[in-house]
Formats: sequence, C-alpha cells, structure tokens
Amino acid sequence: MIRSSRKLFRAFTAFPLLATALLLVPACGHDKPPAGVVDSGGTTVIGTGGAGGQGGQSGVGGAGGAPAINISCDDLGPEPTVPPACATLMATKTVGTDGTPVDETVLDTAAIQAAIDACPAGQSVRLASDGDRVAFVSGAMRLRAKVALWIDAGTTLFASRNPRDFDLTPGSGLCGGNGTGNSSCNALINAAGMDGAAVVGTGTIDGRGGDVVADDTATWWELEETYDGQLAAPRLVQVVGGTNFTLYQVTLRNAPKFHVVLQGTVGFKVWGITINTPPTAPNTDGVDPSGTKNGVIAYSKITTGDDNVAIKGGAPVDGLIIAHNHFGSGHGMSIGSETNGGVKNVRVCDLSLDGTDNGLRIKSDPSRGGLVQAISYTDVCIRNVRRPLVFDPFYSSTTGMLIPNFRDIYVRNVRVLGGGMLTMRGRDAAHPLGLTLNNVVFDLPPTGTFADANITLGPGPVGVTPAGTNVTVNQLAPEPAEPRDCTDAFVTF
Repeated sequence: MIRSSRKLFRAFTAFPLLATALLLVPACGHDKPPAGVVDSGGTTVIGTGGAGGQGGQSGVGGAGGAPAINISCDDLGPEPTVPPACATLMATKTVGTDGTPVDETVLDTAAIQAAIDACPAGQSVRLASDGDRVAFVSGAMRLRAKVALWIDAGTTLFASRNPRDFDLTPGSGLCGGNGTGNSSCNALINAAGMDGAAVVGTGTIDGRGGDVVADDTATWWELEETYDGQLAAPRLVQVVGGTNFTLYQVTLRNAPKFHVVLQGTVGFKVWGITINTPPTAPNTDGVDPSGTKNGVIAYSKITTGDDNVAIKGGAPVDGLIIAHNHFGSGHGMSIGSETNGGVKNVRVCDLSLDGTDNGLRIKSDPSRGGLVQAISYTDVCIRNVRRPLVFDPFYSSTTGMLIPNFRDIYVRNVRVLGGGMLTMRGRDAAHPLGLTLNNVVFDLPPTGTFADANITLGPGPVGVTPAGTNVTVNQLAPEPAEPRDCTDAFVTF
C-alpha cells in the first residue's frame, strides 16, 4: 500500500489451470514438528489452542482438542505446461534503444483477439518474434475458456499508452480519470467466468506505467501520485470468477496499477513468473488473490512498488499455498487490509524477502476487519527488512464495526538477518492475537510493540520475549533447533 486511503481497493480475480506434466515438488519444513503437531497420513498439521476443529481445514485435531492447521506445502500439484499452438502470430513492432516500441500507430489487439476467438480448446495462441520485430502493442483483450495466450521467448507484449483502449464502456472516457473507479478500466488481459484460461511462456508483458500517457504530459505513475491514489488505470492481468486459471513463466513489469488480480476464483496456479517493477512505482501490487479458494503461487520472483503478494479477504479466502518464492522490493507478504469476508488456511513456505518494507504481515482495521485464522509461515529468510513481523489490526485510523480478529497464526523456522521492529497485537482484550513462534531467530535484537496477545514460544528458540498490556506468553519446554539456513536463500532481480 502507499496510503491507507488507497488500499480500500478493489477486487479482481482469478481462474485456475491448464496444467498437466507432473512435477515432484520439494517440501517445506521437514524438521521435527512442535508440541501439538500431529502427522496424519503424511499431512503435517498443528494444534495451537482453542476448542474443536475448524471447518474446511485439512488434517486432524491437535493436542487437547485444539484445531488443526495444515502447514505442509507439498500438495502444489503438477507444474503447468505450455499447450500446443493453434496459431502463431509474428511480432509487428521493433523496439528502440529506450526499450519501447518504435511505431505504435497500428495496434495488434484485433489480430490477437481474432486468433484467441478461433483457437480450439486445449491449445494456445503463440506470439513470437520475427527478426528485428520483437514486440506487439495492444489494448484490452479477453481470454477464452481452455485457451492459452503464449508469449514466446524474446517477445514482449506492450500495453497501449492510450486510456481509451481500456475503457470498460467504450467511449466513456473514464479510464485514466481521477476518482472514476477501478472498475472503469479493463485490464490488458482479461478473463471472466471461465474455466481453464491461461497466460504462459517465457516472454514479457510490459504495462508501460513509467511511460507518458497518450495525449498527456505525465506517466501513469505520476498521475497516480497526483491523484492521491485515485487514478483509474489498467492492470496487466485480471481474472474475475471462474476456475482453473494458470499464469506460467511469463515476466510482467511496469503495470500502471496492479500486475495480477485474481478475484472469486476457485483453483488457480501462478507458477514460475517474474514481476520486476521499480520500487518507486505506486500501487503496483504483484499478485492479489481476492475472495479466492484453492490457489497456488509458487516458484516466482516478485519485486515491485507495493505489496509483493496481498491476499484480500473482502470475500471469503480459503486454501492458498504460497511456496518457494523470492520477494525483492515491495511491501511484503501481506494478508489484508480487507479481511471482513474471512481468511483461513493459508500456507506460506520457503520464502525469501530481501529489502521489502515489511516481511510477514497481516493488516486490517474496523472498517474492513474479520476473522483471519489457520495461517502458517514456515522456512522463511528475511534480510534488510525494517518490519519483519507485523500482525496489526490498527492498519488505519478508520472506524467501524468490522473488528479484526487474528488467531491460530503459526510462524516456524524463520531467520531474520538483522533485527527490526515487530508488531504483535490484537484489537482489544476480547479479540486477542493468537500467535505461535517456533525457531524464530534474529541476528540482532529486535524492538517491538505488543498488546492484547496470547503468544506461545517454542519449543525451538525464539529471539524475542513479547511483553505488553494484556500479553500472555506460554513458553513450551525448549528443544534444540538449528536456525534456518539462509546461505542460498536470496536472488538478484
């Protein structure tokens, strides 16, 4: 987020997969489970307190009737594949020394859309380079069920700089306006209410957020700042409803506003993608699942100007796996700020965060709060991060009756290469934070704000002892554990 007023966002979506080839995925966190952990048929679960089970969770009950939380990321499913091409379109544009198309007088939108519309199910439309011609320039286009858009290696799909090419209602003139609403713009690539749509390939999608908007003197990002976050601007990929959407391997960069938004989707895979956008680019979230169920974000690299991943719970979120990813600049691994629909059963495994503003963060406030439960973070390396752990129901000063309630939050095998500021607090005594920290190691002593929290420490070492108003600490019997090895955890972008 760039300002709390801006992040009342929005909801936009997703559809799951065209995947086939089986991949054996390395597991997250196979060290000895803590007290209260039960292994049932190979599924690792934990019990963190409370009575009874939680509907929709996999696994079995923890010790003493505690609810079960699945903390394994083994069940990612098969890696997606690139379907065979029904048609190949050759690039029509060359690119100048500044990295932008030399000629954009004629768009490629109609040709690409016609090929997608004619493509049989189970196949893809391939965009490929042709000698010095390596680029396409397009306005908004729509995907079809069970058809993939394949952007091949060395090929770039550029977004048009003309807001009129993205007006949701043709001729409305609302896209690009100040405060005209996020829904007034189509995305560059859109999918709505369909099964099995996909965007694949090792090429690039460039939203040109840092380029001057047509018939204007400012860039998309400059307008976003000028309009205090209220600019209506196109996203790069937006999926609303439907099932089994796949985003595989592509590089996305320079979104005018948000890169990938998945809303109300049941089953999706975002796998092996790269998002590489400057840290100064405002409101350019990487991947935002909103009101989704049973999704995967895996093997991806994300550096951007806002949340690297932001799970939006304006509608119910249930069953997300975020595994084997690397985050550079950005606002971190976030849940919220919308949690009023409820967020549960989210597993984050094998994550590196290097230079993000926040590390692991759950954020909300009484204008959009709700129950966040059964959230696990395992095997995480954090470096150059000011606020490595943030669990905060005071995200903004706005008021309301939707009280945030964070419970059954589990953090295991986390290494912070440094110290930083920690925030661990519930909303009030009636809505305390429920948190377990196990083998959470800091190379330097952290500082922190702690209040209205029930925190369990151990059995592995924990480099902080929370203390504050209405803070209860339960120290489990210590057991030795090696700190998370972060030697090869970080990547360059």
